[in-house]
Amino acid sequence: MGAGRNGLMLAMVVAVSATLAACAPSRDDTTPMPVPTVTASASPSAKPTSEPNPNPTLLPGGTALANHAYFDFVNQRLLAVNANPSDDAIVRNLVDAGFPKADLEITSDRTYPLGLVADSVEVAVHTSDGCLIGQFKAGGYLSIVGPPVNGNRCLIGKTGPLP
Repeated sequence: MGAGRNGLMLAMVVAVSATLAACAPSRDDTTPMPVPTVTASASPSAKPTSEPNPNPTLLPGGTALANHAYFDFVNQRLLAVNANPSDDAIVRNLVDAGFPKADLEITSDRTYPLGLVADSVEVAVHTSDGCLIGQFKAGGYLSIVGPPVNGNRCLIGKTGPLP
C-alpha cells in the first residue's frame, strides 16, 4: 500500500508541474522585455509645492506616538550643535521645547562611583499613554515609543536628579 501511495503522489506532482509549465508564457532570450510607458491623464495632477514641510510641533497632553516626531526633532536639533550633550543640556533643551520637567527622567552623564563620562545618556518623557525614550551615544541618537514600566516610570534603573 505504501508503494502505491508513493506512486500516486509522484504522478500528482508530475501532473501539477506539467500543468503549471503549460500555463507559463513562452519566451526566448532574444525577445526584449516590454518597457512600461507613461500615458497622459485627463485628470489634473497635484502641483508640486515649493513650501518645505513644517517642523513638527508639541501636542500638549498628546500621546507618545503623536509627539514622537517632535521629540526626535528637538533632540536631533540639540545633537546638531552639541555632539555629546550633558544630561543638564538635554533636560534644558526638552523643557525649553515645552515638555514639562515633571514628566522627564534621565540617566546621569557620569558613571558612579568613578565619575567618568558615561557611554550613553537615556532620557524619557512621560506622555498621556506611554513613554518617549531617547538615547544619546557617541554623537548619535536613537528613540522609541514604549509603555511605562514599574508603574509610571519610563526608564529602568537609577536615574539622575533633574537639574
